[in-house]
Amino acid sequence: MSIVHLNTAGAGLMSTATLNAIQRFTSIEARIGSYETELAYEELLNVDLYRVAAGLLNAQPSDIGFFSSATEAWTSILSKLNFPRGKRVWVSASEYAANLIFFNYLKLSRDLRVEVIPTTATSPLDLDWVQRNLDEDVFLVSVSHLPSCCGVINPVEALGALLKDSSALYVVDACQSLGQLPLDVRDIHCDVLTGAGRKFLCGPRGSGIAYVSPRLLGQLELNFADLHAASTDGQVNRIEVSSARVLEIAEKSFSALVGLHTAMREYAEVGAAVNTEPYALLVQELRRLPQVQLLCEPFEQTGTVSFVPRNSSAKVFVSLARELGLNLWAGTAAHTPLLLKDLGATHFVRASVGRQVTLAQVEQALVTLRSL
Repeated sequence: MSIVHLNTAGAGLMSTATLNAIQRFTSIEARIGSYETELAYEELLNVDLYRVAAGLLNAQPSDIGFFSSATEAWTSILSKLNFPRGKRVWVSASEYAANLIFFNYLKLSRDLRVEVIPTTATSPLDLDWVQRNLDEDVFLVSVSHLPSCCGVINPVEALGALLKDSSALYVVDACQSLGQLPLDVRDIHCDVLTGAGRKFLCGPRGSGIAYVSPRLLGQLELNFADLHAASTDGQVNRIEVSSARVLEIAEKSFSALVGLHTAMREYAEVGAAVNTEPYALLVQELRRLPQVQLLCEPFEQTGTVSFVPRNSSAKVFVSLARELGLNLWAGTAAHTPLLLKDLGATHFVRASVGRQVTLAQVEQALVTLRSL
């Protein structure tokens, strides 16, 4: 049975080249030793990896850091930021729950006022509200480019244009958009952008990327730096804070990074040429099915479409689909609580189309979806 994978928003399918790169590195490790293999890959791991990632984001290699996940990148960076007591933090309705949990802790410890940027009838961000309410009291603005629950596109470039001349720091969670949409940190005017290697980039699990602007790097309070960026005589620490690598841990999964390097290079070759027809067909045909209710219909979306089945639970629906060779995902409102709270959708089915998915595969998936 051929499997159609419509769960790229969870994890994309690695290409043969990416898998071979990981296996080759691991095989050499087993033969000559891990440290020795790391030395053999020194140019890739210490130079080209950062160059390729920087190229995807229109950043400098010194602004790039690598982590084990997008969440680790996001929390590692923001936890080193000194939030002034009583300031305001703005979040999007699309915010991932883990980000909200972080800010809720700060509400208790720093008396932060966490405010949600309103939506409009047609946009997930009310930019007029932003323009009216932006002042020196807003310390940080955090936006998930695409939410976990559906394919809604937040206008991060337009928001950045409003924020660029303010003192507010701007953080973009690009976990679901990296590898799917063009990302240019200069156009977005953000201070932090984080993304996952395993999703639309189709890299391995255990890999995450962060862009950190020089402005924000200079504001971080480092409570730890690993030996690759720091030294100590036992009494005094000396830390090199010239690049985002100071935020990394020296010990990491180098095989995952080697695989990520290949996945990023593959995406860089196709970039804006990714075929959007399979996704458009899927959405078009799902709209025709009376047994499902699509989520977030008024907003522009890409890559992911989510729906509530009317005659079964999301979990049962996804389980039946998997038995028939179709990978979907049963999501809950807990992952994106703000966006879904007014829709009354506690559970939903998420279908996400990676760049390898063909029109023929979507047609095959639609046969299964209609049967269910």
